[in-house]
Amino acid sequence: MTTRKQLAERILRIIQGGDLTKDSDIDIREIMLHVDSERDAIVQAKITEMYKPAHKRRVTNVAAHEIIGTYISEQTYSTSFDSTRSQRYATLACYPIDMPDNSGVLFVTNADDSSVSFAKMQAGLERAYSKLPSLAASRKAYYVQIGDRIYFDEDSAPSRVNIGLIALSSSLSDTATYPLSPGDESTIIKSVVDLYNVMSGIQQDNVSDNIDI
Repeated sequence: MTTRKQLAERILRIIQGGDLTKDSDIDIREIMLHVDSERDAIVQAKITEMYKPAHKRRVTNVAAHEIIGTYISEQTYSTSFDSTRSQRYATLACYPIDMPDNSGVLFVTNADDSSVSFAKMQAGLERAYSKLPSLAASRKAYYVQIGDRIYFDEDSAPSRVNIGLIALSSSLSDTATYPLSPGDESTIIKSVVDLYNVMSGIQQDNVSDNIDI
């Protein structure tokens, strides 16, 4: 598996027509931003097309086992206590990709008891729903996502959790394995190279327009 930086270096070699040079006019960081943008667009498009029924406007029923495995980033987190909310929470190391209904987070399970999984609940409604007799009777544990934190209900708050999500590209480190599926690399490379070829053509045209004949 490749990293963001490795992918950007391959693109820069193609644009320069050979080995990387220190005096290049193109900043590798700039290419990495374009790589991130292309990767996120590919992932969002694939998931939206797979899980958006033609008669509905929202992505529904996104399940971890249905997502291409290489897109999923999984990590174990220790939880902390938020005295303001009186709830335990986990702080995400990488931010989930922007999807309807916060569906970038695929699953949250108790790291010390694999039989316990947490159902997603909409932020702002957990206080009201947690008091309903039907929810109490079901004994379902839940979580809510607020920013980069995952909060748990007071009655079933774990000390450690496993969280699987589709990471936003810009939240990954340069040396982390870049979550891609087969074929994504070539698509990203072509898109970014084409972009720079267009940009180069525009710059050359502008220079030509200023030449006195």
